[in-house]
Amino acid sequence: MAEGGSQPPVINVQLPAIIVNYKEGTRFAGDNVGQKTDVRAAEIGQIVVPTVGNSQAEATELQHDSIPTVFKNSEEDKVKRSSSDKGSNDQTPTGPSPRDVTDNPGRSDVTDNLGRMNLTEGMHFVTYENIRRLINDSKFVDALITLQDIPTSQEQQFMLSECYCQLGRPDKALRCIEALQSIMTSSSRPSVDDVIKLVDDYIADSSHIRALILLSCCAKLYKFGSNPNSSVVGIMYCSWKCWNVIKSLAREGGKMKVIARDVGLIIITDMLRELRSVSGADKNTMVDMEAGCLTHVGFCYDEFGKYKEAIGFHNEGLDLINQSFGSNAIEYNVYGKLLNNIGTAYEKLGDYSKAESFYLQSLDAYEKVENWPSDKVKQASIATTKQNLKDTRNKMKK
Repeated sequence: MAEGGSQPPVINVQLPAIIVNYKEGTRFAGDNVGQKTDVRAAEIGQIVVPTVGNSQAEATELQHDSIPTVFKNSEEDKVKRSSSDKGSNDQTPTGPSPRDVTDNPGRSDVTDNLGRMNLTEGMHFVTYENIRRLINDSKFVDALITLQDIPTSQEQQFMLSECYCQLGRPDKALRCIEALQSIMTSSSRPSVDDVIKLVDDYIADSSHIRALILLSCCAKLYKFGSNPNSSVVGIMYCSWKCWNVIKSLAREGGKMKVIARDVGLIIITDMLRELRSVSGADKNTMVDMEAGCLTHVGFCYDEFGKYKEAIGFHNEGLDLINQSFGSNAIEYNVYGKLLNNIGTAYEKLGDYSKAESFYLQSLDAYEKVENWPSDKVKQASIATTKQNLKDTRNKMKK
């Protein structure tokens, strides 16, 4: 105990952000003998809470009744001492836990109770909002630095994927997209319909990179569906939306076109693999959806001037239908579309004679199709191929 002075001296015990001033007469067991300290609530004279910018805040007198109940203890709540605590005069612990004060000065009942409060979500909300602001301001490096220091989550991997795309680091972007897919297809999977709605919102907002990333996850989610037919239809639908997103990015040019090529082509090709891995679907549905997906993959390669690769995907679709349906293959409208698409690729390659041949085959197939969704779709498809044939023949005359 301190000696002398007209005012009773106090002993300051520093806890995280709180100074507790004990009245003179409070007894403490000596640290040298490894004993612990008990202090009665009545012996707390003052609690000093430092304010921002002022570590020496004024002490505020507290009535004992104002001490939170978590700190209060009655005489009946006395804690029995072990043999190592002999010599301690006060046996009723109040305020900070004796174990915490002696063994771990950085902790107290105050911090323990704060730790049990759900503050993490609030902190994450603020962090993510700051990161979103950085991304929206195109400060991708700054956002990346913060993202790398926070726990792995859907939001973190989603934002990391976008940042790496924007920074021209497709390999890391694809790794983050793969991690995001794993998280989203875990036991607590989101509704694929909800994710598709979010994709549509991003497309409407021209946030095509975000839409592309989420579409890759949607294909995975569809695969986990209980109905194989619905799964393959869903994945084919994702490939169609993905093609439109890739086309939009490519036509923006510059960095966006590079992202569409280096990330988008891999994503849509992966969708094709996912569709092919689905088992149990009806044969006709499976073939139709796979051929449709091959069409969309081919369109994407065509968009980047990879015409030979595009022809390869379209030919895969033709082979699939021929092998599955034989002489009846021509009855499926996707068959005529694939022929038209091959003709378009050859026209862009400058091989007009081959282009003309495939356009004519396409028109012949269209006339024999029995599964058109509507007459409007039939007439539109025929009109497109006829125009392509006309353009090709005009080029052949030059």
